[in-house]
Amino acid sequence: MNQSTKQATPVKELPLYHQWTQKLSHFPWQVWALSLIVVSGTVGFTATSLLLRLPKSPQCVRMFWPIASASTRLYCAQLEADKGTVDSLLQAIKLVEALPSDHPLRHDINRLVEEWAVSILDMAEEKFQDGKLEQAIEIARKIPANVQVYRVVNERIEKWRGIWEDGEEIFAQVEEELRESNWNQAFREAVKLLSIENTYWATNKYDDTIKQIQLAQEESSQLDTAYQILRRGGIDNWLAAITEAEKISPKSYAHREAQNLITKAKDKIVDYIDGLVNNRSWQALLDTVERLPETLSLSDYVNDWKTLASAGLEADQGTVENLKTAVTTLQEIESERPLYEKAQELVTRWTVEIEDVAHLEKARNLAQGGSINELNGAIASAQLIASANPRYQEAQKEIRDWTYKIQLIEDQPVLDQARDLSRSDTIPALTEAIAQAQQIGKNRALSGEAQQEIRKWRFSIETQEDQPLLDQAISLGNSRDYESAIRAAQQIRQGKSLYQEAQTKIGQWRRETRAQRNLQEAYLIADARTPQALVSAISVVRRIPSSTDASSQVQQALNRWAYQLLSIAQDQANRALLQEAINLARMVPAESTAYQSAIAQIDIWKKLLQPAVTQPLPQSSQSNPLVETNYNNYGGFNQQN
Repeated sequence: MNQSTKQATPVKELPLYHQWTQKLSHFPWQVWALSLIVVSGTVGFTATSLLLRLPKSPQCVRMFWPIASASTRLYCAQLEADKGTVDSLLQAIKLVEALPSDHPLRHDINRLVEEWAVSILDMAEEKFQDGKLEQAIEIARKIPANVQVYRVVNERIEKWRGIWEDGEEIFAQVEEELRESNWNQAFREAVKLLSIENTYWATNKYDDTIKQIQLAQEESSQLDTAYQILRRGGIDNWLAAITEAEKISPKSYAHREAQNLITKAKDKIVDYIDGLVNNRSWQALLDTVERLPETLSLSDYVNDWKTLASAGLEADQGTVENLKTAVTTLQEIESERPLYEKAQELVTRWTVEIEDVAHLEKARNLAQGGSINELNGAIASAQLIASANPRYQEAQKEIRDWTYKIQLIEDQPVLDQARDLSRSDTIPALTEAIAQAQQIGKNRALSGEAQQEIRKWRFSIETQEDQPLLDQAISLGNSRDYESAIRAAQQIRQGKSLYQEAQTKIGQWRRETRAQRNLQEAYLIADARTPQALVSAISVVRRIPSSTDASSQVQQALNRWAYQLLSIAQDQANRALLQEAINLARMVPAESTAYQSAIAQIDIWKKLLQPAVTQPLPQSSQSNPLVETNYNNYGGFNQQN
């Protein structure tokens, strides 16, 4: 039973195996081929992924690469590439590129190599964007030539260089504008950096450029102060301007402008010093040269200027020995020196002066005696110096001084005698004194003093001659005989000593005469006793000056006629002609005693004219007490003037 069971089992299994075999045999061969490809690809991809995901191992460091397997190379290359540096990426490429081109993993290797090459180029791009052009180019050129990315390396490098050249060109233009102090144009050029396709130029370099422009503007503003000082002129200001300009650093864009200022100041200083040399202001020349800073690079000139100043100061001593010493000093300036020609010009001048000084010294020695003969001898010696010689002007001054002394000696006794004659102060004595003083001719040493004495003596003579006439005229004027006084004073002729005083008195007496005539005219006009006549009379007397004797009569007449006007105005008011009364009262002069009464009456009459106020008009029989009182004080209006 058991045996039969064992034998029956395989019998049952065989038919089942054959059944599956038969089923599989029914699939076409294309299905089997496709299945084989899918399975092999899956196995390869899985194997590669597992290799790439292998844990890091220190074996890569100790690996002997000639015998290393492809999987090991790929693994170690991936580890190296993960470091993310240019050298590590290049090392990774080097490891896998050693595998043959027909290696089964070559496709994946090429893909990885391209990725790593792109990473290297990206790193080069980052360096370029950071402003490190040469480093970027160096990195890009390390990419192997056999990778596809290498084809764009040269193109990328040329692009970088073009961008960099654009930035440098813009920046160079900015610098040029800054050196020319064109701040606005420099800023406009700097803005162009923002359009550069480079982070370094568009950000860092742009920011730095703007800061440099601002700094250059600040430094240039410092030069404004230096220019203001320079324009004030004078050696002190020129040196101060140079000191301010030298504060600008050579690295500054304002340095060129500062150097231009220094050059201008230097030229002015040199011109000023040339003027000192031409004017032979030797002490000022020496003082100025001692103050010159070494930065002006005038050391050769400074040495020569000092030599000229030293020789000039020696020559100014004026003796023959001094001049010889000065000539010897200037002969130290050699022909190749900058001021050699000026030195030779002075040598020639002082050589000629030596002979002139000898004549002048002889003349001065003669003049020390002080007598007329000795002074004339001194003049004769000094006149030997020709007009073309350097000492001519000095000799002429000495000649004028000695001539003056001779004239003093000759004319002083004449003037003293004339003064002695004038002491009695009589007309004959003064006349004789004038004749004596007139012997001193014009342009003589004492001519001015003599003429002053003559004018004084003539004044005294004229005063003695005309004083009786003026006294007589004044006496007549005091007695108010003005016409006679005027005729007497007019006898004093123009140009005489008392002429102005006489004319003043004549003018005074003529004013008195006119005042009397005006007063009489006013009296005649006022006799008519009409308002118009009174106003005209008042107008006439108001023209009479208060300084005349008639002023007291003028005031009395003015008051009398003012009250007459006011009385007439009162009469008009009593007849209810209030406006006419007001008009008359307004003609009362302010300087009269009736003026306040007139003002009071005008106020009363104005109120009566107001229609809102009803009150009886003053009766004709009534009169103003104030007017009546003043009327009586001035003798009544009906009396004759």
